[in-house]
Amino acid sequence: MNSLKLLLALSLCFIFSGCGGNPITKDNYSQIETGMTLDEVEAILGTGTEQASSDASFGGISIDMRNMVWQNDDKIISITFSHDKVKAKSQMGL
Repeated sequence: MNSLKLLLALSLCFIFSGCGGNPITKDNYSQIETGMTLDEVEAILGTGTEQASSDASFGGISIDMRNMVWQNDDKIISITFSHDKVKAKSQMGL
């Protein structure tokens, strides 16, 4: 049930963020939280561009990292995902 509420909230945020306007904003950046999935982030920011990724296993420990970027002119949002969940985020120009 909580997942359904989260999906509804994210959908409403997307609808009210301008539907086609620039989603690379400080308000949208502040909605991104640690633990969100790529699908949840893309519901807010739109489709990102993968900049780098790594996938490795060492002694039973799996490392799965992906860095995604959303950019509009000089406004940039960069988010690092580990095992398909937000682990870190940064921004420039917002």
